[in-house]
Amino acid sequence: MKHLLFLLCPLSLSAQVALQPEPVAQFNFQTKDGLFYQIEKKDPEAWKAVGDPIKGNGRKVTRTLSEKPGSEFRLTEIHQKWVPVWADEFNGTEIDRSKWSNEVNGYGGGNNELQYYSSAPKYSFVKDGKLHLSVYRDPHTTSDGKTQPYSSARLRSLYRGEWTYGRIEVRAKLPSGEGIWPAIWMLPTNSPYGGWAAGGEIDIVESRGSEVDKTIGTLHFGDKWPKNAYKGGETKFEGKNAAEEFHTYMVEWKKDEISWFLDGKKWQTIEKKDWFSAAARKSDTAPFDSPFHLIFNVAVGGHFFGGTKQDVKNLPDPAFPQTMLIDYVRVSQWAE
Repeated sequence: MKHLLFLLCPLSLSAQVALQPEPVAQFNFQTKDGLFYQIEKKDPEAWKAVGDPIKGNGRKVTRTLSEKPGSEFRLTEIHQKWVPVWADEFNGTEIDRSKWSNEVNGYGGGNNELQYYSSAPKYSFVKDGKLHLSVYRDPHTTSDGKTQPYSSARLRSLYRGEWTYGRIEVRAKLPSGEGIWPAIWMLPTNSPYGGWAAGGEIDIVESRGSEVDKTIGTLHFGDKWPKNAYKGGETKFEGKNAAEEFHTYMVEWKKDEISWFLDGKKWQTIEKKDWFSAAARKSDTAPFDSPFHLIFNVAVGGHFFGGTKQDVKNLPDPAFPQTMLIDYVRVSQWAE
């Protein structure tokens, strides 16, 4: 690997020494756009990484670490490996608002769904190292008179976490009630190709109610609704189903293909020749070549259940809440 020299400067400390700041080191270095870097510290036996990897942006970068300035450091370029760039392990006591916001919406998501997405803590919260997204049979009426018979939550990383290409990995346990629709998916943040679905959609995992013996992965693309197109498939679990235990769902999103993995095993790949955007005919990678953000939600009913004979009304009241549990989400990007 290539090692670069850079200026190491102690951080100036305030004259108000009563604050007793910890020793720190400040690093200033020029980056190249798209390259990944790692600050390393020399110990008696080896060089060890300190701090998170840094993605270059073509400009000078400053990083401050809680390390003694007298130590020996170096900067290393990272190549040919997946580099962690964003994660949430949900180990705190509340939702990290620097990473997630609640979307409040009660109009059925364009699919005739039956839930109101609320920001109330009852429907989305962190407990025991897990993110909980729960559906209750709680009716809600919006200010303009629209009533939905269920209340749920939808979280998104919009403007807080967004990426173009990468490995997105989520460990989750899904609900199993009839008509309950949990989803882990991605939408473009500011699509240059127009509205849905011309701008694209990546469905990492969807589960259709009580059909928890299989998982669904889909791409949506093409033109604006109703001229949109999609391509995807489903796979069955080899062991316990999606509601019986946690499983790891992952996509590897590359420029020329997107692949789905279940518990580390690849089960589907869709290539760029299979998708398009009507707004960008000259680009063979559009619309999946712009920043996308993550969405977690649990919907109820709607067109997704057409022809399945599932009806959420068949669930008794004690079956609620119906809850999706998320253990972690981890995002990595490939260092060329």
